Amino acid sequence: MEQEIIKPDTQPKAGTQAFSPLGCLIAATGATLMVFCMMASAMVATVWALSKLAGLPDMFMYALMAVGLIPVLWVTAWTAGRAWHVEQLLAAQKDVDVPVFNLRHYFAKH
Repeated sequence: MEQEIIKPDTQPKAGTQAFSPLGCLIAATGATLMVFCMMASAMVATVWALSKLAGLPDMFMYALMAVGLIPVLWVTAWTAGRAWHVEQLLAAQKDVDVPVFNLRHYFAKH
């Protein structure tokens, strides 16, 4: 039994991909929010469990959570910059480069 393969008449132009600034923003925002939620929940669960296990007072636990928020915010900001950078590379039809783990790298004007 033969099947007919339907092919388009012409190939679409390379510049007509579905990348738009709004699409890049939505994708970068989604990745950033996901990283923030996952990192913050992991930090809160870890600090809560360790402080309850050690029998620390609640005020000390809240202070540790405030300190633990610093790396969570750093990772969130880095992810936002990296995600936007990757979306811009993909929109320009370039390969994704190696990540640079410096917060200022993705927010500096190139």
